[in-house]
Amino acid sequence: MKSRILILLVLTFVFIFTTEVNAQFGKDFQEEQKAQFQKKMFLGGGIGFWIWPKEGYVYVSPLLGYHLSPSFDVGMRIIYSYYWYNYNGLKFDEHDYGAGLFGRYYLFFFNDLFIHAEYEFLSHEEPTNLIYYPSPRNEWEYDMDRIPLHNIYVGGGYRQWISQNAFVSILVLFNLNETKYAPNNPIIRIGFGVGL
Repeated sequence: MKSRILILLVLTFVFIFTTEVNAQFGKDFQEEQKAQFQKKMFLGGGIGFWIWPKEGYVYVSPLLGYHLSPSFDVGMRIIYSYYWYNYNGLKFDEHDYGAGLFGRYYLFFFNDLFIHAEYEFLSHEEPTNLIYYPSPRNEWEYDMDRIPLHNIYVGGGYRQWISQNAFVSILVLFNLNETKYAPNNPIIRIGFGVGL
């Protein structure tokens, strides 16, 4: 408890000190700092889907990142996926959502190759008990339970620039905490990014 209070006091002091220092330099300096900060930010993410006559899947994962240095990025992403199944009277829908924090280190000898590490929390919806609904519906339906998943991904990727400020990337990741509810290894992601 004492260490938390000490950390809070130190953070408060740092915030007050940096606020006073920024106030001394004036509005032009602050605008320049803001522009430099925005130059280091990037947006991106991935989308995916597949649809068959009786089932389908939609995946959306936007991300926000920051270039800490020319060779190191950090960021976070939000995840949402929806899966539905309806075949021969058996149906269910799954809604999964979560978030992840990642770090990327771009290799010094070829700066478009990178090493990627990520922690992801996912609230997964899983069908459990099968229930039959007689007339007039005449359908089978599952009860759904929420399962928290803590995934740790490591791997690498490649970034291909498509303009001065935009890129496409491909990653091959392995989940170090693989469970029966997690996707099978390896996980392949294709995404995009745009600088701000």
